[in-house]
Amino acid sequence: MAGSESASAGHSADPNMVLTAIYFSSIAAIIIGTVVYFFVVARITDPEVLLLDLITTQREVQHLIDNLSGQFKNFFRLPLRWRAMKPYYAHHTLSWLFILSLIASFVVLVVSLAMDLPQVIRISTFTFFISLNALFMTRQHLYYIRRTYLTYDAEHYLVLDTTSFDSFEWSIFNVIQIGILVLEFFQLLSFPIRDLLDAIHLSNRQGVMDDDDSDTANFIIGIITMFANLNSKFYVIQLWFLVAVIICILVVMSAIHLYNSWWPHKPFALYWVKYLLPLANLLYLPMLVMLIGSASCLSKIGTEDYKDASSGLLRCSDPMIIKPLYLAVTVVAYTTGYVILTAFVTSFDRIPIKGEIHYKSQGVAFLKNTSMLLSIDFLLVANSYKHIRSILSLIIVLSMVCFNISTQPCFVSQINYWRSFGFCSILWVALVVTMLTSETDALPRISPGGIASVLAVGVVVIFAVFVIVKRLNRDSSSNDESASEHQGLVDSSKRSDGVSNCDQMVQPAASASAYTDYVADLRIKNSIIQNV
Repeated sequence: MAGSESASAGHSADPNMVLTAIYFSSIAAIIIGTVVYFFVVARITDPEVLLLDLITTQREVQHLIDNLSGQFKNFFRLPLRWRAMKPYYAHHTLSWLFILSLIASFVVLVVSLAMDLPQVIRISTFTFFISLNALFMTRQHLYYIRRTYLTYDAEHYLVLDTTSFDSFEWSIFNVIQIGILVLEFFQLLSFPIRDLLDAIHLSNRQGVMDDDDSDTANFIIGIITMFANLNSKFYVIQLWFLVAVIICILVVMSAIHLYNSWWPHKPFALYWVKYLLPLANLLYLPMLVMLIGSASCLSKIGTEDYKDASSGLLRCSDPMIIKPLYLAVTVVAYTTGYVILTAFVTSFDRIPIKGEIHYKSQGVAFLKNTSMLLSIDFLLVANSYKHIRSILSLIIVLSMVCFNISTQPCFVSQINYWRSFGFCSILWVALVVTMLTSETDALPRISPGGIASVLAVGVVVIFAVFVIVKRLNRDSSSNDESASEHQGLVDSSKRSDGVSNCDQMVQPAASASAYTDYVADLRIKNSIIQNV
């Protein structure tokens, strides 16, 4: 009796239940917090300012919807004839190759599910996901080329490509954007860390780490990254919840599109769509990685990878789960969710405001797609090809580093700089994990503390290098500014000596013209307010 009481007293809560509760609570808190924030802002803002913001927001949202519609049209409309592909032969040819690969992998997946061929299911699932992502990336790249140079609003996008700011203000909106970047950093970092934990689990027979330690580490990663842990007890709830969310998004988009098509004289107000962007960016990876993890778990059943899987990692072998049904639902949900979410978060192209953290849509598209490729690489490539998986992860992360440095996807240079530091840190961790997982004989002889020390020291060294380079650049820019100011004073003094009376009369005229333009702008704004 006493033994049973002590056992029940020592029994702790199920970690997977706690993680699932935190997962749903976080989503609810984010949604409620977003609604409360915009509600409070609307109440404390001056009515005239709020009206101007509403007009600007409606124009920006209309621009977003036009971009979203353009992306969908560009994605689904592919020319069949060779002449019609001119001058984008490469984009259209690659698109058709990826479509053929997508169709072939889907047919093979259906046949292999009917015949219960686990290895074929695994390969066809990976091929389908990678073909879909490659197809969408190719179509998006073509869309951005056409949009920048062949649209009526080309000047708008050329301005976006040339705008840059040095710093940002500490506002609530910017703090939220920085929080999303930090969360994205830990989400991407979790992929090589999970791979390392999986490799350590496989070497448990040598006594490197207990299963409890591995489960604890995965529990902490799940809390930090908001990634769902697909335990069999809660896998069904999480999957169908996410499928229901994607269905709701699809139904709402279709209903609004049909309503605006049938009653174009009285369109549905969509200013609220702008407020969904931070929410979509925050939940982008957790939602899609959940579906990729589901496909990975289901496609592992019956293979050697599933037998070797850690108890804290992906599990979905509950007897009540029908593998063909759940895998088909996962594939369809991922296809729909990936296309809609990626097109949505990459369609917002507003002229940035100085001091505000905002991104170029083309940069968002590349980094979001490469993040999905990284998750597909780590979750869907079999352990028997771990060398290829590690090399692919290094190539993907290196491409993210190079893209962030070369294109500067954020309008604020400081954000681009420290985001490059984050990508370099992920690259270092991925490189160390690649070396450790390649040497399976040496891994049992290295303690977890030693591995953590190597990873931490490397990140600290990279941080020190970035701080030193940042300080050197700041000193160099300050010297250049002082030299330019001195040269400007010298040039202005020289010009003032030779100014004629006629030239002196031009300055008041110019200032008067500027004042007239300013008054005209004020009149236009006032007329807009009165009309509204």
